[in-house]
Amino acid sequence: MSTKTENQALEALFEPKSIAIVGASEDASRMGGGLIMRFLDLHEFSGTVYPVNPKYESVNGLTCFPSLADIPDSVDLAVLSVPAKIVRQTVEALEPGHVKCFLIITSGFGELGEEGKRLERELMDLIRSKGGRAVGPNSVGSINLWNGAVPSITQLLDRKDVEPGNVALASQSGAVGAAILTEAERQGIGTGHFVSSGNEADLEFSDYARYLVDDGQVGIIGGYVESIRKGEGFIDVSRAALEAGKPLIVLKVGKSDAGAIAAQSHTGALVGSDAVAQAVFDSSGVLRAADGDQFIDFMKVFNKTPASHGKRIALVSHSGGAGVLAADAATEAGLNVAALPEELRAKVAEILPDYAGFNNPLDATGPMVFRPDILAECLRIFLTSDHYDAAVLSVKLIWRNGLELIEELTKLHADVDKPFAVSWVAPHENAMEAIRKAPFPVFSDPARAARNIAARLLYDDRLRVLLADPRPSRDVEPGVAGEAPLGNVENQKAVLEAYGVRLPREMVAATIDEAEEFRAALDSAVAVKIASPDIAHRTEIGGVVTDVRGEDELAVACDTVNNNARRHHPDARIEGVLVQEMVNGGLEVLIGVKRDPVFGPMIVFGPGGTLVELIGDVNMLPCPVSEAVAYRLLDGSVLGPLFKGFRGSGPLDLKALASTIARVSWLAADRPEIAELDLNPVAVLGDGDGCVAVDYKFTVGD
Repeated sequence: MSTKTENQALEALFEPKSIAIVGASEDASRMGGGLIMRFLDLHEFSGTVYPVNPKYESVNGLTCFPSLADIPDSVDLAVLSVPAKIVRQTVEALEPGHVKCFLIITSGFGELGEEGKRLERELMDLIRSKGGRAVGPNSVGSINLWNGAVPSITQLLDRKDVEPGNVALASQSGAVGAAILTEAERQGIGTGHFVSSGNEADLEFSDYARYLVDDGQVGIIGGYVESIRKGEGFIDVSRAALEAGKPLIVLKVGKSDAGAIAAQSHTGALVGSDAVAQAVFDSSGVLRAADGDQFIDFMKVFNKTPASHGKRIALVSHSGGAGVLAADAATEAGLNVAALPEELRAKVAEILPDYAGFNNPLDATGPMVFRPDILAECLRIFLTSDHYDAAVLSVKLIWRNGLELIEELTKLHADVDKPFAVSWVAPHENAMEAIRKAPFPVFSDPARAARNIAARLLYDDRLRVLLADPRPSRDVEPGVAGEAPLGNVENQKAVLEAYGVRLPREMVAATIDEAEEFRAALDSAVAVKIASPDIAHRTEIGGVVTDVRGEDELAVACDTVNNNARRHHPDARIEGVLVQEMVNGGLEVLIGVKRDPVFGPMIVFGPGGTLVELIGDVNMLPCPVSEAVAYRLLDGSVLGPLFKGFRGSGPLDLKALASTIARVSWLAADRPEIAELDLNPVAVLGDGDGCVAVDYKFTVGD
């Protein structure tokens, strides 16, 4: 939830009426205040600019103040481009409320180690005590090209003709962000907003994204992300972007150990588990780019195509080979390269040679390189039909008629409300600027064009699914029993049952006599397990004996698990033995919880027992999760056919399993001391018979 000072600071950052430049000068040859002064003038910032530097009486014809505190009026945005020690002195001298937002270009804080982090924390505390918020430190600035508020040292601003667009970019690396900004502009992608978040000692990626979601000039939000500091905030803003119809595209680095270490040293923050981050992206509709090229490709295809309504793609080329490349890439990405219907075949046959390849891909043949109008008409026939949802046109070496092709496709883009992309290999120089400005995306390779159109179509398909998913709603009330301490097995059992998790009939017995009394009352085979909060893997140490029948077998089983536990874990706390009714039949699945330091509790579910290692296909989601989402994911998993009934077996109780997953997710969300929880196996019984958590293990933290 955004605070009042946060909202004021972000508005002051992107829509400032006044900007103070601490460290201002007339020397624009070096990075710093002089360069920022030049850029503000070049891009015609209409607000008030206050140069601050005790060395000068005026800068660029403006009165220069000796200190920030000497400015008589309140200031929306103060840009600090001075040595680190002067940054603190500058802020200390201010009256509370004098500055809403501090943009700290200066480096030499948290990125330098523990001492730097201490200085950074003290500076943030000081800024907050003055009623302000901070961007950075170690930022290269911010840009709003729509209003000329460009207090940044990014070199792209040295050009006055940079045009704004509906893309916004937030980057934790100033250099990478500036490079992406520049390359995107070179490819005709207009970026209206940019912020280099630096060390994120105060405001961080989720804060900027939240503001940009609500900005009417922003249609696409991109982020270069090394570490996510506020997991819950990131999830919230991802959902907000989803509901606003604004794609959130991230280039999240730190997948490898080496990359994670480098990212941590760069930003001074934990990178966290990449698998968990990917699970959050998948469940929140975030589009993740693999590298910088794909990041820009994604921005281009979303910037220059409308939303789609299906996954059927038509492929057109004047080269059979190019069509094959596009078809392979589209199929591999998950699109439907649907066969060419007879009615469309008849239409394109009227304008193509008899020897054309009337399939999908459509091979219009080489001579069509001289007939851009016919190539565009083929695309029009497909896109105005009900048979295809998108298209890719692959051309190459069109030199003489390149501008004509762009003109024809621009008309098509205006007439149809379906996405299409063009693969154009080796265009002539005279077409390059027109390609850059084209309202449709152009790529240099057929497979690349197909993959990027696939990204558009698959995102739109996933968007529809995620928006249809209900928000998690609490349908479990554990009461007082659910608040019991989790330090012993009996309490753990009580808490699970309070949350509606069905367990086998069981008891922790302190003596053989207690164990036998319970077994006899069950009148069925039992499992005997060592009861200890300190032993995580009972099976591996011989702490479990199954299918125990009769008093004699029970006595032997109790001795066995106790002796094995003492031998392998001599210091473990032993509470007795857990005597549990045997659950026979059903499908074994896993339900687990792991608390991530960034995103909090994550629930995991998929194949259980030994199947999890063989099959994989495990789902991971942030807690809590709704029963409907759990049901959808399970139904669409590799286990789906088994739940429905497979080779003579009856259907299983998928609804009960989905309900149990939702209930466990609420348990994890409610009890922050749960570091890990494994319910494995959970036996899913026949339809209407429910599911039973046969075994469970809590790992309790602080």
